[in-house]
Amino acid sequence: MSRRAFALCMLLAGPALAGERVDPQAQKKADVLFDKGQGLYQAGQFQAAIPLFQEAYDLVHDPVYLFNIAQSYRKVLDCEHASDFYAQYLAAATDADAKQRIKVEGWIRELAPCVEQRKNDRDAVKRAEANERARKAEELQRKQRVEKPATRRVDRGRALRIAGLVAGGAGVVGLGVGTAFALRGRSLRDQLDEACAVTCDWSDPALREKDRDGQRANTFAAIGWIGGGALVLAGAGLYLWGKTKTETITVSPSVTGVTVSARLAF
Repeated sequence: MSRRAFALCMLLAGPALAGERVDPQAQKKADVLFDKGQGLYQAGQFQAAIPLFQEAYDLVHDPVYLFNIAQSYRKVLDCEHASDFYAQYLAAATDADAKQRIKVEGWIRELAPCVEQRKNDRDAVKRAEANERARKAEELQRKQRVEKPATRRVDRGRALRIAGLVAGGAGVVGLGVGTAFALRGRSLRDQLDEACAVTCDWSDPALREKDRDGQRANTFAAIGWIGGGALVLAGAGLYLWGKTKTETITVSPSVTGVTVSARLAF
């Protein structure tokens, strides 16, 4: 009995594609694989027969092998693959007889509830896995929110720092004013020195006025320098004092409760 005739008797094969030119060497190799697969199938080793039928089909695209693969999958209760290969067989075996097609279509209908159930089970597993991933992610986020230390910066020295900056600014202005008066006083003194290079006539009202202006300028310069310097020092002191009034409070969860730590900024 030929390979094809035997396959038809076992209802494991169908007719080849009409008009297809097949390489004789490839057909010969496919026949060897088919015979091995057929032997395993008859011995009840359906799973082992599948790759041999698949290799035969890869060499010669004959619907026979698709049918054999579908039958083997049906025997190992893999309804999804069996239904898929039956459908491929029907699509490829365009010249299959009506009786053969009716039988194959009947198997597809018979397998449909199993295919649907497998699909539903697979979808349910995917949904369960997605829900579990979401639950774990939410749990991790919640745990991180709980365990993350809470840090708060408490600034009690802002007013002192502002006062220091204002005082320092006023001191800089005072130093500037003092410097301006000092330059004015020096200018007046230079004018007096020039006027008195030979002799000074202190009865001259203009000389006496320049002398008084020079003394006033020197007095204001001293006041500006002393006051400005004092304000600059006071401002710096206030600013530094205000810096010490800034602290960072950290609340960290622990096994026994929470740990509170404070860090001053200098």
